[in-house]
Amino acid sequence: MEREKIRGWCGECGIAWPPLVHASGDWTCPRCGGRMRPKGELKRDEKSAFAFQAWLDDVWMNKKWGPSPGGAASELGCERSMIDKLSDRGILEKSVYKHDGQYIVMISTQSIKRAKENKAKRGKWTDSGEE
Repeated sequence: MEREKIRGWCGECGIAWPPLVHASGDWTCPRCGGRMRPKGELKRDEKSAFAFQAWLDDVWMNKKWGPSPGGAASELGCERSMIDKLSDRGILEKSVYKHDGQYIVMISTQSIKRAKENKAKRGKWTDSGEE
């Protein structure tokens, strides 16, 4: 299991990212040089922004970045309900952020590309004999 990346919060930049850690143990922002705080010291709104940025970083690093389900439907030329079906079956990769009343869904660009290629070659969204 991969260790979670150490992140600090820079109130000046409004961003969560790896801090510069000094011998004294102080954390500073690599962008502005201001003091960074660990997640445990943050206010509610700051924790919310911190969590969202960590999710975005994870989505990007795992190559799951892409459009919303509506955007994916537009790219594939299908109904929005088909995106849910394809995601439920594992044909499309879906990343979901649900935290503090916020709900965001992304469908990976790479899985949309694979589905398009399969549809063009085989007339089906999947590489298998299933539709």
